[in-house]
Parts: sequence; C-alpha cells; structure tokens
Amino acid sequence: MTSRKWIDDGYLTTDMRDVRKIRWVLIITMILNFMATGLKLAVGIITGALSVVADGLDSFFDGISNVVGLWGLSLASRPPDSDHPYGHRKFETVAALSIAVLLFLTSWQLLLTAWNRWWSDEVPEVNIWSIIVMVVSMLLQGGTSLYELRQGRRLNSEVLVADALHTRASILISLSVLGGLILVNFGFPKADPLLATFVALMIAKIGVDILRETLPVLVDKAAFDPSQIAEVVDDVGGIESFHRVRSRGAAGSAAIDLHIRISADKTVREANAVADEVRRRLLALEGVSDVTIHIEAEGELESGTGDLFATVKHAASELGLTVHEIWAHRYNDDLALEMHIGVDPQLSLGEAHELVDRLEQYIPERLPDVRWVHTHIELATNEVQQLSGESLPVSSEIRAIVERAVVDIPHIFNPHNIRLRRDPGDDDGLYMSLECTVEPDLPMTQAHQLASQLETELSRQLENVTDVSVHLEPHDQL
Repeated sequence: MTSRKWIDDGYLTTDMRDVRKIRWVLIITMILNFMATGLKLAVGIITGALSVVADGLDSFFDGISNVVGLWGLSLASRPPDSDHPYGHRKFETVAALSIAVLLFLTSWQLLLTAWNRWWSDEVPEVNIWSIIVMVVSMLLQGGTSLYELRQGRRLNSEVLVADALHTRASILISLSVLGGLILVNFGFPKADPLLATFVALMIAKIGVDILRETLPVLVDKAAFDPSQIAEVVDDVGGIESFHRVRSRGAAGSAAIDLHIRISADKTVREANAVADEVRRRLLALEGVSDVTIHIEAEGELESGTGDLFATVKHAASELGLTVHEIWAHRYNDDLALEMHIGVDPQLSLGEAHELVDRLEQYIPERLPDVRWVHTHIELATNEVQQLSGESLPVSSEIRAIVERAVVDIPHIFNPHNIRLRRDPGDDDGLYMSLECTVEPDLPMTQAHQLASQLETELSRQLENVTDVSVHLEPHDQL
C-alpha cells in the first residue's frame, strides 16, 4: 500500500540529448558499413584472397556493432519509470561495452587467421580489382569514422564514439590487407600475416580504450571532482556546512547529490530556498542532468540539545502527543529527560498511559545517550475547558504549613497569592497554586529544582491536595 506521505511527482532525470539525430547517424553508418562489407566479400570470394574476405568480415562486424548501438540507444532513450527512476542511459553504456567485446573477438579471429596463414604456403591472388576495392573501402570507412566520431562528441553519445573507434580500427585492417597484397605481389608472402598480427593488436588496444571509458560509468565512478562541486556550493549564502558530496553517471547525464546544513533558526521555506539555489547552480554545470539536495539542521548548541528536543517532539507527535516542557539533566555520564506530556482529553487514563509509556520506550531507542525518562501527563487541547472547580478559603493552618515548607527550602521566600480550589475531576482532591520570590540571579535550572521540591513537599504535607503549582518570580518585581 502506498504511503499517504509519499508524493509521487514523477522522475526528473531525463535524457537531454537529441536521440533522433544519434539514431540517424547510426543508421547511416550501418548502411555504409554493410556497403563496404558487400564489396570486400564479393572481390575476396572472386579472387580467392582470404585477407580481403577477412577484411569483409570485419566490416560486417562494424555493421553488427551499429545494430547493437541502435538497440542500446533505443533502450537508453526511454523515459525514467518506476523500475528505472534514474533513466535508461546505462543501456547505451552496455551497448558500447558490447562493441568492445566485438573488437576483442575480431582481434582474436584476425590473430588466428594470421597464424594459419604464416604456416600456409597459400599465396593470395593480387589484381587491379582487389587493389581498387581496398582503396575505395578505406576511403568509405575513413569518411564514415570521421563523420561518426564528430557527431558522437557533439551529441554526447558513448555508442557513437565507441563505434567510430571500431570503424577506425577497420581502416587499419584494410590498410594492412592492402600493404600485404602489395608486398605479396613483390614476392614477400609472409608480409600479409605479419601485418595482420600488428593490426590485431591495434584493434585490441582500441577495445581496451573503450573499456576504460565505459567501465567507470557502470561502477559509478565519480563524474566530477568533489572540489569542483564544493567550489559552486561555497558561493551560496546561508549554508553552514555541507558533506557527502557525490556524483556519478555518463558524460552529459551526470547526477550529483550532497547534504547541506542550514542554521536551525531558518524556516523550512528559507532552507528550501537555499537548497533550490544550490540545485540551480549545479544544474548549470556542463553535463549535469540531475541534482539531489539533502537538508539538515545545524545545531545551535554544541551539546546538541536542539537536535535532542526536536527528536523528542517528533516522537511525541507520531503518537498524537504534545510536549509542553522538557528538561535535560546529566548525572555523571547518564542523560535523563523530564517532560510534561499533553494528551487528548477524550482518552481514558489507561489509554493515555499506554501512549506515554510507548513514548518513554521510543526516546531511548532514538537517543541512545538517554538513560531514563520521567513524564508528567497533562491535558493537550486548543479549546477552553469548562471546569466547575469550587474555590475554597485558605485556612491559617494551611498557610502556616506553606510558610514552614518555604522556610526549609533555601533561596525561596515570601509565599503569597495562595489559592485553593476543588479539583473538578476528583471530588475529594484539591488543587493549590501559589507564588514565591527568589533572588533574581538564581540560575533557572536551580529555580526549577527548588520549585519542584516545594511542590512535592506541600503535596506530602497537605491532605487531599493532589496537585501543587509554584510560580517563582524575582523579589525586585514585587
């Protein structure tokens, strides 16, 4: 089942090249290669020149490589889909790799032919037609290779460049055959297999060159130097830091992704605006077709409490709870959290406790440094609650108990505005609120601890008082 939080807005990676022009270049090249194949095979069979027949077979492989290139281009030009969200461009890389394999096969076949010819006494027939065919085929293949190589580089097509190099290798084969025929005609029959061996090694070298260009793409080698990307990102304002800079892909369709850290006081809109500017500048780099930016908040405090509180609030929101207050305490190496949790007023006590218990379990899982969590359950609502609690007079006895409790706690004095009312949720329970004064320079953490200590002591000493709220204020405000 698809998550309601997943917004499927399609796949942004697209092939920006002119695929139609690349396809036509391959078709034209294929036709020219098969024309050269027909000429060489016809003359080779008629004259009995095995070297010419072998050269014709090599031209036939050229045409087959064009067919492979068309297949790869057809797959590579498909738009991104759910199975290939980054597009199908690597199918063209695989096609270029297939051409390299054909080059190795051609080289191997030529080496075998040269080896057999070396030990053979057979001398090929040399006539004017065989010379003419070899010259015409070299001119035809030379023009084809030059045309295909220029178009491949202009259109950023790996398969066109690889195929052009293959065709160039075929020219070397034809030149070898022509030189061998001339030397044979002058009485050096062993020149044919020697030259064929040299050309076979040259073909193998071209295959290695194609592997060097295609394998890095298939194994996701970095398409850009990270320092080049960093130079662009450094110029964008609003970024505190960035990391995990990565890139991959073929020339003309590279993808970049990185993590940027934005100040925690920025709004989501502001952070997105910064990310959009980074994305815009990186897409302006030549050869970049897709950029993914991951936004992270840079913590305001070295202790990381900003991230800690954000994690707690997020965990609570997943359970439908709200966090009113959080206090973090560190005892030696142990981190403890104290918090007030708001729950839905419509829940029963058992349901509320179950949710809060789950929250207390979630927090240490997400924050391993937290050793224990103490929670206080409160009502969470944005509506005014209609309570019918009855206000009660504060007796002199109760006032005396409060004053004695204050005297026993240092730094707190002058209890006033003592109020007592009946808890509407508990007919026998009472709720007390009061105000006390403290020194204005008392740290907030210590003030909170003292207030909590007074609340606990009054709840212990006053019968039926179920809840106490102490408000502290600096004495100079009285």
